[in-house]
Amino acid sequence: MDAVDLWLLRYESVHNFVADDLVADLTDPQVRGRPVPGANPVAWLIWHAMRVEDVCVNRFILDRPQVLDAGWSQRLRISRSDVGTGMDDAQVDALCAAVDVEQLRGYCRAVTRATLDAVALLRKLDLEVLVPAERVKHVCTAEGAVHPSAPWLTEFWAGGRSRAWILFQTSLLHVYGHYFEALATKGLWGSRSR
Repeated sequence: MDAVDLWLLRYESVHNFVADDLVADLTDPQVRGRPVPGANPVAWLIWHAMRVEDVCVNRFILDRPQVLDAGWSQRLRISRSDVGTGMDDAQVDALCAAVDVEQLRGYCRAVTRATLDAVALLRKLDLEVLVPAERVKHVCTAEGAVHPSAPWLTEFWAGGRSRAWILFQTSLLHVYGHYFEALATKGLWGSRSR
């Protein structure tokens, strides 16, 4: 088993949970809202996790356009193109009020499909190679993937990360973390996951 096979063991299943399980049995206001102060809304958690994956897999590893660039901003009804790190509560709430939740689920599926469609490309890459810090900084600043309020994220990603690290961290571990955070939010609404 190689690294890509190992990654594939969990990749698709967790992304199906994100697109479907997290919104199941919640009302639209519950998907968009906070059950208690300080809890991130389910809609924001899905959006943020998918934005990170879209940027990191497509721009850092594969050096190709993001899925978002294929008209998803308009479909989502969101003008932000950064990954959302550093947003304050008012910005998160505004994004969640505006987002089209069905299109958000579609964006999640589109990012997942684009990543899975790249498996053959990933297998041809040397995953131990470091992603060039200059590329990361360009994508984060010039392309606007990281908001100026969160410069630490640019430095973190540009800090000598391999393609394998970016792949596993941003499309699997990061997504898992926010999936479980969203399950906690869902539980606070009194809903259980399927």
